[in-house]
Amino acid sequence: MKSRLLVLFLLLATVVSAQEEYGRRIVKEIASAKYYGRGFVFDGDRKAANYIAKEFNNNGIVPLSGTDKGYFQYFTLSPNTFPKETTVAIDGKKLKVGRDFLIDAASKSIKGSFAWIRLTTDDFTKDLEKDILSNVAYQGRFLYIEEKEAITQLGNDTFRKWIEVLKNKGVHAGVIINSSNKLLWRTLLYQIEKPVLYLKDFETSKREGLLTLQVVAEHKKDYQTQNVCGFLKGTGDTDSTIVITAHYDHIGAIGKNVIFKGANDNASGTALMLYLSNYYAKHPSKYDMVFLAFSAEESGLLGSKFFAENPLIDLSKVKFLLNLDMAGTGDDGIQVVNGSIFRKEFDSMVELNKENNFLPEVRIRGEMNRSDHQPFYERGVPCFFIYTLGGISAYHDIYDVYETLPFTNFTNYAKLLIKYIDTFK
Repeated sequence: MKSRLLVLFLLLATVVSAQEEYGRRIVKEIASAKYYGRGFVFDGDRKAANYIAKEFNNNGIVPLSGTDKGYFQYFTLSPNTFPKETTVAIDGKKLKVGRDFLIDAASKSIKGSFAWIRLTTDDFTKDLEKDILSNVAYQGRFLYIEEKEAITQLGNDTFRKWIEVLKNKGVHAGVIINSSNKLLWRTLLYQIEKPVLYLKDFETSKREGLLTLQVVAEHKKDYQTQNVCGFLKGTGDTDSTIVITAHYDHIGAIGKNVIFKGANDNASGTALMLYLSNYYAKHPSKYDMVFLAFSAEESGLLGSKFFAENPLIDLSKVKFLLNLDMAGTGDDGIQVVNGSIFRKEFDSMVELNKENNFLPEVRIRGEMNRSDHQPFYERGVPCFFIYTLGGISAYHDIYDVYETLPFTNFTNYAKLLIKYIDTFK
């Protein structure tokens, strides 16, 4: 009898954790080193797209009609990439990429040793054009700036404008910015004229010194990437569609050893989208369902913009769109962007959550244009952008990895979405 109870308990435990187990499997895979941060170096995005397409196929999701080849909708962009190791030493001290420094993601290739000189408080009160950009004392040197001191003197907005000018104009060779802020990386589609080096809590009292660096940048022209588009036929007599989206790209790598793996952002949202595709293939909705994994979100929502401008479905027939980004925590619940716009739909989700006690909170938020729901929202598609709250703070850095992603409420989050999707009449 005891053995039967134990078996039953284990079976129930497996059922309860099925969503999380699925999510962990997907995140562990696509946030691994072999995908190189799912960016545009070493074919990271293409490898991830192929994996997602195979997962769609395994789940019983067919290619969306109109795709260029199989599940893929192709488009091009011109990313600045870093295929080789970046090295930096200041006064003989070698710094570690991602931990001690990052090079600006729009930097060109540069190699050599350069004198650096610290800008003082007095320099920040001088005329930028005359006293900084044209100052022969700075010819061929890197300008060393303590960010806190500069912002105190100039104000944050003026300081940011200063840096944008210094990136492209002046007799100086480049800029060094020392800050206590997190080192954040991104994907950019252009190159600046002068490299900018961001340091994290670098300590020096010197007025001048020596910088040695090597940066290898490749600005890829007309690089072809792809959205991954899947379709599931509904059981009802309706031409309305439920759309589930998530961006699978992240911000790539600097060489083959410094990888921004993007476990939470957004391997986790991709995993949740794929789990829903798996679930609904086994328990079809009355509505047709479209599952979209977007590339190039980190480059400015390019994948979702391309799909919205070249839709493979009738956008006027979309019943609702759910865009899932950063689904790997949930300690404090979820945030629902556009909740105040589509209040009836938001209130329904809140009520479902209260009835089932899935998540600590379902928070409301208004419009926000920084995720893949936005190109659809601009075309009149009713939609939410949802992300989890609390837990880890890793974001756009080298620390967003599978090993520390808690999956705190992944299972209950998936259950809430399923119940919510099933409420659409």
